[in-house]
This record gives sequence, structure tokens and C-alpha cells, in this order.
Amino acid sequence: MGIHLALLQTDIKFCDFEYNAAHVKKMIADAMEKVPRPDVIVLPEDWSSGFSDEMFRHMEEHIEQIDGPSVTVMRECAKQYSVWIVAGSVGIRSEDGMRNTTFLINREGEIVGDYSKMHLYSDMDEDVPYLHGTKTEVYDTELGRVGFMICYDIRFCELSRIYALRGAELLIVTSNFPNPRVSHWRMLLIARAIENQMFVAACNRVGESPMGTYCGHSIIIDPWGNVIAEGNDEEGIITGSIELSEVKEIREMIHMFRDRRPESYGDLAAGKR
Repeated sequence: MGIHLALLQTDIKFCDFEYNAAHVKKMIADAMEKVPRPDVIVLPEDWSSGFSDEMFRHMEEHIEQIDGPSVTVMRECAKQYSVWIVAGSVGIRSEDGMRNTTFLINREGEIVGDYSKMHLYSDMDEDVPYLHGTKTEVYDTELGRVGFMICYDIRFCELSRIYALRGAELLIVTSNFPNPRVSHWRMLLIARAIENQMFVAACNRVGESPMGTYCGHSIIIDPWGNVIAEGNDEEGIITGSIELSEVKEIREMIHMFRDRRPESYGDLAAGKR
């Protein structure tokens, strides 16, 4: 049975939660009218506020608790439409600090998984307010075995390989990936799919913020690296269906994981010479 995905390629209004929440709720309603009806909806990174280095220097004004408005509205939508939602990402305060976190919400509106951005973009001071995430959990759901990345993470192949070794079939990415790097966005995501023999679904925003403009091109890729569906640089809903049985078939056809040589990687894998 196929899994039907809808990626909400939104134009986020900078630091305007009320507008962004109303706009995304309308897009979710529109997505649920699609045929086939989506099983999962994916939002971009920082969907409720946008992204800016200036914002990071004043993060205390924007940070939320886990039961704050951004996560709450997504939980309500998931329950209303009986759909899984990958709730983009939100700046969340935890006991030990702040993190850029995405949440996996089930059809009943329950949070059943989370991932905090591991690789923070230091060139724009993202590591000033935020702590690095450390969790590399693969979640076993009706959507398959799912792992997560946020934006800059896609440049680090080590994380996706950990997910693959833990049996992930689908990698979901939420992002604010900027212009003019659309070629990097596409090639990195296709590489993550091929090298790990898994599906990739990546949702990116469009529009502009104080830091620049965003390239869109939200994309769904199969384990061969073929593009199932892709957006352009305009706001829209990108839909596509995946068949998870293909992951097992491909992994049994090309035994890449059997042929790995971790005993030879040693210090090289850790960046030591």
C-alpha cells in the first residue's frame, strides 16, 4: 500500500505567527482535498516565524514551550483531518536550553517523535541561541521507519547513514534552503537517497526574509534517485506517493550495506588522519 505525501511549500511571513498559522491551516485544508488524500503533511523549517541571523540574536522574544501556539495548532490540524503531520520546525525551550525542533504528530494529534537540528549553521550564528541536537532515532510508524533532518543537516552524510543502518526507509527533511543553492539542494538530497537506498521527502520554503530569498523545489525522491515529484520556486503543495516495499527490493538487489567495510574506516570516519 502506498504512502501519500503532501509538502507545503509556503511563503513564510517573517515573525508573524498569526498570519503564518492561518495561511498554513488553509494550505492543510487544501491539501486534504487532493486525490489521493495525503497520509502525511510536511511543513518547512521555522514555518511559523521564518529564519534570520538577526532573529537568533533576539531568540528569547520568539522561543516557545512545547505546548506553545505553533505545536498546538499543528496538533489540532492533525486531529481534525486525521492526518500525520511533520510540523516543520519551531524554536523550542527545553530544560537545558533552546533547540530548533521538528515534531512528528500522529492522526490523533499526539506527538510521537521529535528531532532537534544537529548541525547548526554557524556562519549565520544559529549556534548562538540553539543547542545542537543529539538524537538519531528512527521512528517505526504506519508511514514506515522514518528519520529526520533539518536544512543544513543534508550536507552531512553521516547522519543519514546512521538512519539507514538503523533501518530507516524514509528520510523527511524540513528546510529553509536559500538561493542561489538550488543545485546543492537537489544533488545532496538525491545523493542521500541513492547512497542509503531510501526514500527522501524534503519540504523547503519560498519567498524572502531579512537574510535573502529561498529556492523552494520541495522534492520527493525514490531510492534509485529518481524524482517522483518536485516543486518550483513558487508557493504550492507538492504531492507524491511512495511504495516502501521498493526499499527492501533495492537493498536485496544491491547489497551495499553487506559490503561496507567499517573496520577500515576507523579514524577516517571521525575526521582524523
